[in-house]
Amino acid sequence: MGWTTVSKPVTGTYLSKATFGDLVVDDLNYLYALRDEPVWVPINGSVPLVNGDKAYLRVPAKLNGATIVSVAAACKDPSTSGTVELSVKNGATSVLSTNITLDASENDTLTAAVPAVINTNEDDVATGDFIEVAVVNAGTGVTYCGVEIVFRPGD
Repeated sequence: MGWTTVSKPVTGTYLSKATFGDLVVDDLNYLYALRDEPVWVPINGSVPLVNGDKAYLRVPAKLNGATIVSVAAACKDPSTSGTVELSVKNGATSVLSTNITLDASENDTLTAAVPAVINTNEDDVATGDFIEVAVVNAGTGVTYCGVEIVFRPGD
């Protein structure tokens, strides 16, 4: 499918393929995803990860009522031995039913053998919520590791 130019909305028009194209009208998830807010939460720097390392994010007013729609992790130097496992909590409650994993010798979760799974009963956030990213298993020699949390704003 080729990309076409999408015209700017004009007062009095409506959402149609003629005015906005197939991509927007046929796939409302695409339209909603345009509003997504990715946030990078760095855990460490040049000092390798250690079990129990933590990083925090305060949810700003802009994301009040948002939903966590995806999580991912990456590092500059991957684990030379063992899988890295990371948890994400909102306060004391886990946001994930399956934690984030970075497999040994891999620096991104794109190819994780076990992908993270968001618990949809615990994915809503409000202004002032304190999101914790914690290292459950550090692997060996992992540096510059962080987690990307993608929020989809509420209505």
